[in-house]
Amino acid sequence: MQHYIIDGYNVIHAIPTLKKTLAHNAESSRELLIHSVAQLTHKKKFRCTIVFDGTAPANSPRQSPHAPVHVIFSFPFSADAKIKTMIEHSKQRPQLVIISSDNEIMNFAKVCSCQTHTSKYFSNLLSESDDIITEKSDVPLSTSQIDEWLKIFGEK
Repeated sequence: MQHYIIDGYNVIHAIPTLKKTLAHNAESSRELLIHSVAQLTHKKKFRCTIVFDGTAPANSPRQSPHAPVHVIFSFPFSADAKIKTMIEHSKQRPQLVIISSDNEIMNFAKVCSCQTHTSKYFSNLLSESDDIITEKSDVPLSTSQIDEWLKIFGEK
């Protein structure tokens, strides 16, 4: 089974709506990305690790080791360094798919026999499968979705 390793903030910056959200609410932006990736992993049947720079928020929920999406915060290292370490320690490098916009990471991954895709390519995959991150959606929001968004943005 393929294992995608995603440079989280690179992908967020490749998706206009998430990039806008990041400017005023980093946690919401990350959560929207994680949710979108989880939906894609369910449809496409792959495992995924999203690596973010920095430290985990204090209220981060504990992750199940069997969940299809794992989230890692790279502190005290950069996400790039963490991704390189993950590649180096993998015993199944040909099964790894590295998602990043960083040329150094992409070149390193290719030399290590990993598959690679740009953040823009991956953002297109997400937008094909998930209306949450597209600019406009013809699907109306449910009452519970509206309530959730109002809570996220402090209106409720």
